[in-house]
Amino acid sequence: MEINYPMVESQSPSMKRFLAWNTPPAIALLIRSLAMTLRFRLEDPKGLLSQQPDQPKIFAFWHNRILMMPYLYERWCPGRRMLMLVSRSRDGEFITRIMNRFGIDGVRGSSSKGGSGALREMVRELEKKSARDIGITPDGPRGPKGRVQNGVLAIAEASGRPIVPVTTHFSRKWELPSWDRFQIPQPGALCRLVVGPLVPAPKKADDFATIRRKLEETLGD
Repeated sequence: MEINYPMVESQSPSMKRFLAWNTPPAIALLIRSLAMTLRFRLEDPKGLLSQQPDQPKIFAFWHNRILMMPYLYERWCPGRRMLMLVSRSRDGEFITRIMNRFGIDGVRGSSSKGGSGALREMVRELEKKSARDIGITPDGPRGPKGRVQNGVLAIAEASGRPIVPVTTHFSRKWELPSWDRFQIPQPGALCRLVVGPLVPAPKKADDFATIRRKLEETLGD
């Protein structure tokens, strides 16, 4: 989930520290303010969000849908906490501070640095008696867009837990000129939160290709 902030990079060290501590609360407030203008519809025909509330879940959603996911998790999974894979960059720390305000903790790592250790930590989390949910953007942080990488498949295989695909569809949105066409809902838009169907955990590495295709098809575009 790497995002570049060129204006932040050009600031002095003291200004960077100021922005790192004070900007996340403002962005979290902006997300909540935007959410207040939206209309929401939950489409969870199997009731996956409410099933087995004492059991942790592995949530997967595309990188370009990440903006509203912390708010949606807080709204429809009250009282739960999530552990989400975040890059080790300065931007990753910035994003973690935003997510913390919605009940989401970060584990630091990416495909290029610290990824294997972060994945092991997430698997260990799922083995705990009172485990947090796991959240991962399977095509992040650099893509390619809409292509599932091995991380989420490895976590599911090691834990034996199925993957819960989650996506959003906005009736009106802006798309940024980024690699993933990052989506921002326009005020007043309808936000459909679509959950499932469950994607089974691969039983061995040979199953990755089959499960990858199924997850990509389920998440859609």
